[in-house]
Amino acid sequence: MREQLLALACLVAALSIATAHDLNKVELGTHELAEMKTLNGVRLVFDPTKIRMAYALPRSSGRGFVTNITGLAGGPQEIDEAADSLLERLNLKPYFVALTLPDGVPVWVKTSAISFFRSIESWDHIRAEAKTAVSTGGPPIFVKESVATIKDAINAMRRQNRDQGETHP
Repeated sequence: MREQLLALACLVAALSIATAHDLNKVELGTHELAEMKTLNGVRLVFDPTKIRMAYALPRSSGRGFVTNITGLAGGPQEIDEAADSLLERLNLKPYFVALTLPDGVPVWVKTSAISFFRSIESWDHIRAEAKTAVSTGGPPIFVKESVATIKDAINAMRRQNRDQGETHP
């Protein structure tokens, strides 16, 4: 009996590794690498499917905004391209939901990166404008949109992508 359980466990592990390997091959085979320049002038070549979030922050000079890209190794990457423009250029917009931080800053979040979202609770100690906490694996981000609005937007996006027969990056 013990040997059978061990054999079953090994089989499941092998299938899991093979499945993950096959999924990685599909990812690598269907998405071309992209390029962008950081504010420091560093040219980055990266896998666009790794982007989890894009948001704008005011420049220290007070003029305009800087876009921060998260999900790539090395922490947030600062670029001089609007988040929605970058996502459009990389053909990623259908996989991101546009949300709003409590201070009014737009943030684009990859729907498959969202592990959960919930209503604001008393222990959150966040601005009154925030209605929902969104978790993408790290500390939650707090947004103005309600749980119902986010759920409806994500479900509508998934239906549209499914109907168009697209794969999710």
